[in-house]
Amino acid sequence: MEFFWVLRRWFITFLLRVAFSWGNRNHSARIIQFLGFLLPFNRRWVREDTDHGTWIAEDIAGSKKEAISDRLEESNVVIMWVSGGGFRFDMTLLYIRVWITWIRALEADKNMRCVIFVPKYKTGHPFPAAVNGVKAAYDWLVNTMHIPTSKLIIGGDDAGAAVALDLMHLHKPKFAGAIFASPYTGLEAGGESWRANMDIDFMTAAAVDRMEESYIPEEGDQPFRYLPDQVDLATSLPRHMLITVGGNEVLLDEAGYLASRARAGGVAVTLCQAPDQTHLWSMLPDVLVQDVNVRQNAVDHFVRFVELCVRPGKH
Repeated sequence: MEFFWVLRRWFITFLLRVAFSWGNRNHSARIIQFLGFLLPFNRRWVREDTDHGTWIAEDIAGSKKEAISDRLEESNVVIMWVSGGGFRFDMTLLYIRVWITWIRALEADKNMRCVIFVPKYKTGHPFPAAVNGVKAAYDWLVNTMHIPTSKLIIGGDDAGAAVALDLMHLHKPKFAGAIFASPYTGLEAGGESWRANMDIDFMTAAAVDRMEESYIPEEGDQPFRYLPDQVDLATSLPRHMLITVGGNEVLLDEAGYLASRARAGGVAVTLCQAPDQTHLWSMLPDVLVQDVNVRQNAVDHFVRFVELCVRPGKH
Protein backbone atom coordinates (compact mmCIF):
# COMPACT_ATOMS: atom_id res chain seq x y z
CA MET A 1 0.00 0.00 0.00
CA GLU A 2 2.82 2.41 0.89
CA PHE A 3 4.47 1.74 -2.48
CA PHE A 4 1.32 2.79 -4.36
CA TRP A 5 0.97 5.93 -2.21
CA VAL A 6 4.58 6.91 -2.95
CA LEU A 7 4.10 6.18 -6.66
CA ARG A 8 0.93 8.27 -6.78
CA ARG A 9 2.66 11.13 -4.98
CA TRP A 10 5.61 10.99 -7.38
CA PHE A 11 3.29 11.04 -10.41
CA ILE A 12 1.19 13.96 -9.21
CA THR A 13 4.26 15.91 -8.07
CA PHE A 14 5.86 15.35 -11.48
CA LEU A 15 2.76 16.72 -13.22
CA LEU A 16 2.70 19.74 -10.91
CA ARG A 17 6.35 20.46 -11.67
CA VAL A 18 5.63 20.32 -15.41
CA ALA A 19 2.49 22.45 -15.11
CA PHE A 20 4.22 25.21 -13.15
CA SER A 21 7.29 25.34 -15.40
CA TRP A 22 5.86 24.68 -18.89
CA GLY A 23 5.96 27.71 -21.16
CA ASN A 24 2.59 27.02 -22.79
CA ARG A 25 -0.09 28.21 -20.37
CA ASN A 26 -2.91 26.30 -22.09
CA HIS A 27 -1.03 23.01 -21.79
CA SER A 28 -0.33 23.72 -18.12
CA ALA A 29 -4.01 24.40 -17.50
CA ARG A 30 -4.93 21.07 -19.09
CA ILE A 31 -2.55 19.27 -16.75
CA ILE A 32 -4.28 20.89 -13.78
CA GLN A 33 -7.67 19.87 -15.18
CA PHE A 34 -6.40 16.30 -15.49
CA LEU A 35 -5.19 16.36 -11.89
CA GLY A 36 -8.69 17.44 -10.90
CA PHE A 37 -9.97 14.07 -12.13
CA LEU A 38 -7.38 12.28 -9.96
CA LEU A 39 -8.61 14.09 -6.84
CA PRO A 40 -12.39 13.52 -6.82
CA PHE A 41 -14.68 15.30 -4.35
CA ASN A 42 -18.36 15.55 -3.49
CA ARG A 43 -19.82 17.94 -6.05
CA ARG A 44 -22.64 18.91 -3.70
CA TRP A 45 -20.11 21.03 -1.81
CA VAL A 46 -19.51 23.33 -4.79
CA ARG A 47 -21.66 26.05 -6.35
CA GLU A 48 -20.17 28.12 -9.14
CA ASP A 49 -21.32 31.71 -9.56
CA THR A 50 -20.49 32.68 -13.12
CA ASP A 51 -20.22 36.38 -12.28
CA HIS A 52 -18.16 36.37 -9.12
CA GLY A 53 -16.60 33.03 -8.14
CA THR A 54 -17.23 29.69 -6.44
CA TRP A 55 -18.93 28.88 -3.12
CA ILE A 56 -17.72 25.95 -1.01
CA ALA A 57 -20.05 24.67 1.71
CA GLU A 58 -21.96 21.53 2.59
CA ASP A 59 -24.81 20.77 0.14
CA ILE A 60 -24.55 24.22 -1.43
CA ALA A 61 -24.79 23.03 -5.04
CA GLY A 62 -27.98 24.31 -6.65
CA SER A 63 -28.71 26.80 -3.87
CA LYS A 64 -30.47 29.98 -4.92
CA LYS A 65 -29.13 33.44 -4.08
CA GLU A 66 -31.61 33.85 -1.22
CA ALA A 67 -30.50 30.55 0.33
CA ILE A 68 -26.85 31.58 0.09
CA SER A 69 -27.64 34.90 1.78
CA ASP A 70 -29.27 32.99 4.64
CA ARG A 71 -26.25 30.70 4.98
CA LEU A 72 -23.89 33.67 5.05
CA GLU A 73 -25.93 35.31 7.78
CA GLU A 74 -25.91 32.09 9.82
CA SER A 75 -22.18 31.49 9.30
CA ASN A 76 -19.61 32.44 11.90
CA VAL A 77 -16.87 32.93 9.33
CA VAL A 78 -16.55 33.47 5.58
CA ILE A 79 -13.15 32.83 4.00
CA MET A 80 -12.36 34.56 0.71
CA TRP A 81 -9.62 32.34 -0.73
CA VAL A 82 -7.50 33.59 -3.64
CA SER A 83 -6.40 30.40 -5.40
CA GLY A 84 -2.87 30.17 -6.73
CA GLY A 85 -1.52 28.62 -9.88
CA GLY A 86 1.45 30.76 -10.75
CA PHE A 87 -0.80 33.54 -12.15
CA ARG A 88 -1.36 31.18 -15.09
CA PHE A 89 -4.07 28.66 -14.18
CA ASP A 90 -6.68 27.98 -11.50
CA MET A 91 -5.97 25.38 -8.79
CA THR A 92 -9.42 25.61 -7.16
CA LEU A 93 -10.62 22.10 -8.01
CA LEU A 94 -7.51 20.57 -6.45
CA TYR A 95 -8.24 22.23 -3.10
CA ILE A 96 -11.90 21.26 -2.61
CA ARG A 97 -11.01 18.24 -0.49
CA VAL A 98 -8.94 20.21 2.03
CA TRP A 99 -11.58 22.96 2.24
CA ILE A 100 -14.19 20.33 3.06
CA THR A 101 -11.89 19.07 5.83
CA TRP A 102 -11.53 22.59 7.22
CA ILE A 103 -15.26 23.27 7.21
CA ARG A 104 -16.05 19.96 8.90
CA ALA A 105 -13.33 20.50 11.52
CA LEU A 106 -14.66 23.95 12.44
CA GLU A 107 -18.15 22.53 12.83
CA ALA A 108 -17.02 19.52 14.86
CA ASP A 109 -14.40 21.15 17.08
CA LYS A 110 -15.74 24.68 17.59
CA ASN A 111 -19.40 24.51 16.52
CA MET A 112 -18.58 27.19 13.95
CA ARG A 113 -20.23 27.39 10.56
CA CYS A 114 -17.96 28.32 7.69
CA VAL A 115 -18.46 29.18 4.03
CA ILE A 116 -15.53 29.54 1.63
CA PHE A 117 -15.71 31.80 -1.40
CA VAL A 118 -13.14 31.61 -4.22
CA PRO A 119 -13.22 34.83 -6.27
CA LYS A 120 -12.89 34.67 -10.01
CA TYR A 121 -9.96 36.60 -11.45
CA LYS A 122 -8.10 36.65 -14.74
CA THR A 123 -5.14 34.27 -15.02
CA GLY A 124 -2.53 34.85 -17.68
CA HIS A 125 -3.07 38.62 -17.57
CA PRO A 126 -0.51 41.02 -16.09
CA PHE A 127 -0.99 43.10 -12.98
CA PRO A 128 -3.39 44.66 -12.00
CA ALA A 129 -6.01 42.45 -13.72
CA ALA A 130 -6.01 39.78 -10.99
CA VAL A 131 -6.10 42.37 -8.20
CA ASN A 132 -8.99 44.18 -9.86
CA GLY A 133 -10.95 40.93 -10.11
CA VAL A 134 -10.45 40.09 -6.44
CA LYS A 135 -11.25 43.68 -5.42
CA ALA A 136 -14.55 43.50 -7.32
CA ALA A 137 -15.38 40.22 -5.56
CA TYR A 138 -14.56 41.73 -2.16
CA ASP A 139 -16.79 44.75 -2.83
CA TRP A 140 -19.60 42.40 -3.87
CA LEU A 141 -19.26 40.27 -0.74
CA VAL A 142 -19.30 43.29 1.57
CA ASN A 143 -21.71 45.66 -0.19
CA THR A 144 -24.13 43.28 -1.93
CA MET A 145 -23.97 40.08 0.13
CA HIS A 146 -23.60 42.17 3.32
CA ILE A 147 -20.88 40.07 4.96
CA PRO A 148 -19.47 41.90 8.00
CA THR A 149 -15.72 42.34 7.73
CA SER A 150 -15.50 41.12 11.35
CA LYS A 151 -16.15 37.58 10.12
CA LEU A 152 -14.41 37.80 6.74
CA ILE A 153 -10.96 36.21 6.45
CA ILE A 154 -8.75 36.44 3.37
CA GLY A 155 -6.65 33.47 2.31
CA GLY A 156 -4.29 32.71 -0.52
CA ASP A 157 -1.78 30.12 -1.67
CA ASP A 158 1.20 30.31 -4.02
CA ALA A 159 0.65 33.25 -6.39
CA GLY A 160 -2.75 33.88 -4.82
CA ALA A 161 -0.91 35.18 -1.75
CA ALA A 162 0.84 37.81 -3.89
CA VAL A 163 -2.49 38.88 -5.38
CA ALA A 164 -3.98 39.13 -1.89
CA LEU A 165 -1.00 41.16 -0.62
CA ASP A 166 -1.20 43.52 -3.61
CA LEU A 167 -4.93 43.91 -2.95
CA MET A 168 -4.43 44.79 0.71
CA HIS A 169 -1.52 47.12 0.05
CA LEU A 170 -3.26 49.04 -2.73
CA HIS A 171 -6.88 49.14 -1.54
CA LYS A 172 -6.77 48.57 2.25
CA PRO A 173 -9.79 46.22 2.51
CA LYS A 174 -10.75 45.10 6.01
CA PHE A 175 -10.45 41.48 7.16
CA ALA A 176 -10.57 39.69 10.49
CA GLY A 177 -7.47 37.67 9.58
CA ALA A 178 -5.25 36.39 6.77
CA ILE A 179 -4.16 32.84 5.93
CA PHE A 180 -1.32 32.17 3.49
CA ALA A 181 -0.22 28.72 2.32
CA SER A 182 3.22 28.39 0.68
CA PRO A 183 3.10 32.11 -0.20
CA TYR A 184 4.87 33.59 -3.19
CA THR A 185 5.56 37.26 -2.48
CA GLY A 186 7.67 38.40 -5.43
CA LEU A 187 11.12 38.15 -3.83
CA GLU A 188 14.01 37.43 -6.15
CA ALA A 189 14.92 33.73 -6.27
CA GLY A 190 18.30 32.69 -4.95
CA GLY A 191 18.07 32.65 -1.14
CA GLU A 192 19.23 29.87 1.15
CA SER A 193 16.00 27.89 0.76
CA TRP A 194 16.46 27.92 -3.03
CA ARG A 195 19.95 26.48 -2.73
CA ALA A 196 18.90 23.87 -0.18
CA ASN A 197 15.60 22.75 -1.69
CA MET A 198 15.85 23.19 -5.46
CA ASP A 199 16.28 19.46 -6.04
CA ILE A 200 13.47 18.51 -3.61
CA ASP A 201 10.59 20.85 -4.32
CA PHE A 202 8.42 20.79 -7.44
CA MET A 203 8.55 24.60 -7.55
CA THR A 204 11.54 25.54 -9.72
CA ALA A 205 13.35 28.62 -10.97
CA ALA A 206 11.68 28.06 -14.35
CA ALA A 207 8.29 28.13 -12.62
CA VAL A 208 9.08 31.48 -11.02
CA ASP A 209 10.22 32.82 -14.40
CA ARG A 210 6.82 31.85 -15.83
CA MET A 211 5.09 33.54 -12.90
CA GLU A 212 6.95 36.79 -13.39
CA GLU A 213 6.36 36.73 -17.14
CA SER A 214 2.64 36.33 -16.51
CA TYR A 215 2.19 38.89 -13.72
CA ILE A 216 4.72 41.70 -14.16
CA PRO A 217 3.71 44.13 -16.95
CA GLU A 218 6.32 45.49 -19.33
CA GLU A 219 5.36 49.05 -18.46
CA GLY A 220 2.98 50.99 -16.24
CA ASP A 221 2.09 50.24 -12.64
CA GLN A 222 4.10 47.41 -11.13
CA PRO A 223 3.15 44.77 -8.53
CA PHE A 224 4.91 43.84 -5.28
CA ARG A 225 5.05 47.43 -4.01
CA TYR A 226 4.81 46.03 -0.48
CA LEU A 227 8.30 44.45 -0.78
CA PRO A 228 10.68 47.36 0.04
CA ASP A 229 11.77 47.38 3.68
CA GLN A 230 10.79 51.02 4.08
CA VAL A 231 7.14 50.15 3.36
CA ASP A 232 5.16 49.46 6.55
CA LEU A 233 3.53 46.28 5.32
CA ALA A 234 1.67 45.73 8.58
CA THR A 235 -0.57 48.75 7.99
CA SER A 236 -2.19 46.81 5.14
CA LEU A 237 -2.63 43.54 7.02
CA PRO A 238 -5.26 42.39 9.50
CA ARG A 239 -4.25 41.92 13.13
CA HIS A 240 -3.82 38.14 12.83
CA MET A 241 -2.05 36.07 10.18
CA LEU A 242 -1.44 32.32 9.74
CA ILE A 243 1.27 31.04 7.38
CA THR A 244 1.80 27.38 6.48
CA VAL A 245 5.04 26.43 4.74
CA GLY A 246 7.19 23.37 4.20
CA GLY A 247 10.77 23.02 5.35
CA ASN A 248 11.67 21.63 1.91
CA GLU A 249 10.13 24.50 -0.04
CA VAL A 250 12.18 26.83 -2.18
CA LEU A 251 9.78 29.56 -0.99
CA LEU A 252 10.58 28.93 2.68
CA ASP A 253 12.57 32.17 2.89
CA GLU A 254 9.66 34.11 1.40
CA ALA A 255 7.32 32.83 4.09
CA GLY A 256 9.82 33.78 6.79
CA TYR A 257 10.30 37.23 5.25
CA LEU A 258 6.55 37.84 5.20
CA ALA A 259 6.21 36.68 8.79
CA SER A 260 9.06 38.87 10.06
CA ARG A 261 7.83 41.96 8.20
CA ALA A 262 4.33 41.49 9.62
CA ARG A 263 5.55 40.86 13.16
CA ALA A 264 7.75 43.95 13.02
CA GLY A 265 4.60 45.99 12.49
CA GLY A 266 2.67 44.39 15.31
CA VAL A 267 0.74 41.67 13.48
CA ALA A 268 0.24 38.46 15.49
CA VAL A 269 1.69 35.79 13.18
CA THR A 270 1.32 32.03 13.56
CA LEU A 271 3.86 30.14 11.46
CA CYS A 272 3.06 26.46 10.87
CA GLN A 273 6.16 24.87 9.35
CA ALA A 274 6.31 21.18 8.46
CA PRO A 275 10.03 20.33 8.17
CA ASP A 276 9.84 17.54 5.58
CA GLN A 277 7.15 19.01 3.29
CA THR A 278 7.25 20.81 -0.06
CA HIS A 279 5.25 23.50 -1.86
CA LEU A 280 1.48 23.51 -1.20
CA TRP A 281 1.64 20.61 1.26
CA SER A 282 -1.12 22.09 3.42
CA MET A 283 -3.43 22.54 0.40
CA LEU A 284 -2.80 19.04 -1.02
CA PRO A 285 -2.26 16.97 2.14
CA ASP A 286 -3.89 13.82 0.75
CA VAL A 287 -1.34 13.85 -2.07
CA LEU A 288 1.84 15.26 -0.53
CA VAL A 289 1.74 14.33 3.17
CA GLN A 290 1.95 10.70 4.25
CA ASP A 291 2.13 11.38 8.00
CA VAL A 292 -1.41 11.74 9.33
CA ASN A 293 -0.11 13.67 12.35
CA VAL A 294 1.31 16.38 10.10
CA ARG A 295 -2.03 16.66 8.30
CA GLN A 296 -3.97 16.89 11.54
CA ASN A 297 -1.57 19.47 12.98
CA ALA A 298 -2.24 21.76 10.03
CA VAL A 299 -6.00 21.41 10.47
CA ASP A 300 -5.70 22.10 14.21
CA HIS A 301 -3.69 25.27 13.51
CA PHE A 302 -6.36 26.39 11.05
CA VAL A 303 -9.25 25.79 13.48
CA ARG A 304 -7.55 27.60 16.37
CA PHE A 305 -6.57 30.50 14.14
CA VAL A 306 -10.08 31.01 12.73
CA GLU A 307 -11.55 31.02 16.23
CA LEU A 308 -8.92 33.55 17.31
CA CYS A 309 -9.90 35.86 14.46
CA VAL A 310 -13.68 35.80 14.81
CA ARG A 311 -14.03 34.93 18.51
CA PRO A 312 -11.16 36.88 20.09
CA GLY A 313 -12.82 36.70 23.52
CA LYS A 314 -12.21 32.95 23.57
CA HIS A 315 -8.44 33.51 23.74
